[in-house]
Amino acid sequence: MQAAVTIDLGHKAHVPIISFSATSPSLASNRSPYSIRATQNDSSQVRAISSIIKAFGWREVVPIYVDNEFGVGIIPFLADSLGKISDRIPYRSVISSLATDDQLIAEIYQLMTMQTRVFIVHMPVSLGTNLFNKAKELGMLSDGHTWIITDSLADWLDSFNPSPHVPQTKELESFAERWKVKFRQNNPTIKNPQLNVFGDYGHMIQLQPLNSTDLDTIPVSNNGPILLQEILSTTFKGISRDFEIVDGQLQSSAYKIVNVMVLEQNKRLTVINEPMFPIARTGLGTIYGLASPPKGWMIPTNGQRLRLLVPVKVGFTEFVKVTRDASTNTTKVTGHCIGIFNTIMSSLPYAVEYDYIPFSTSDGKSAGSHNDRVYQG
Repeated sequence: MQAAVTIDLGHKAHVPIISFSATSPSLASNRSPYSIRATQNDSSQVRAISSIIKAFGWREVVPIYVDNEFGVGIIPFLADSLGKISDRIPYRSVISSLATDDQLIAEIYQLMTMQTRVFIVHMPVSLGTNLFNKAKELGMLSDGHTWIITDSLADWLDSFNPSPHVPQTKELESFAERWKVKFRQNNPTIKNPQLNVFGDYGHMIQLQPLNSTDLDTIPVSNNGPILLQEILSTTFKGISRDFEIVDGQLQSSAYKIVNVMVLEQNKRLTVINEPMFPIARTGLGTIYGLASPPKGWMIPTNGQRLRLLVPVKVGFTEFVKVTRDASTNTTKVTGHCIGIFNTIMSSLPYAVEYDYIPFSTSDGKSAGSHNDRVYQG
């Protein structure tokens, strides 16, 4: 909303407005020839997100986003992109920017009642941090859950693990060191300061000279159009990426998949560097630190488990065998047919919880024929 007001002022005064943090697609409706978006439009990442979802075969996803213009802006593009690969959005989790801890917990409990375990989070870092803290407390970051964060949160990963997704160059490293020295001089009480992606973008723009006269002596009303053309025609190799403005905004670059892990020994986020699950067949390359693909589905907390009646027979135990342990009062079901069924169920792209129920009498004998079992269904 602040960006929209500033863009309007720049348009009226013929002053180029360069923004390196206003990412919402909704700003397209405020398009002005004097508005220059020197960062990527949020909508540019929806194809990358849908490609990940398609690669893993997830059937449903739930977007979780902040309830304001920034959060809502990406949703139409995301829904359209997911629709093209026949995915469905069964529920949209819309969270107030002023949500309390209790409200976040209530929303997470709502997510726990659903089968879907693939979530796309798009919100500012302050709200996102609180959301993930509560999700971890409630066990929603355990195996079987997939959380995809947009770059509104990913751009702040540098705070935990410096620059996991910004290509390191000698120029960037040199600038970062000089920036830290200057920052510590002005802020001696702040320990270990780090630049995030937006800081890289901002300084990338600030450090580049324009082929123009001294801007302090230029009457803006007369020379604004000239300055605008100078900016639009400027291209250079920045400290973190190439700079080129097309149709009023920075051109999108390729996205890198960053798998965020939480190491229990230090409670810090880190990026695992050992490739454990290569998925070259998907065209996404290797995702580091991923032992197996998450299924994306789970029986909800109030869901029912599938119950399978199995025959109890004297012969042909190689196919199905029911063994009862009287000491523990438990039943074990094994055999060739059981092994095949278990393999099929484990290969499904979603989780199905089930139990084998022996079709037997209280003394462990068969309770009837195959037709009898069918009628029990």
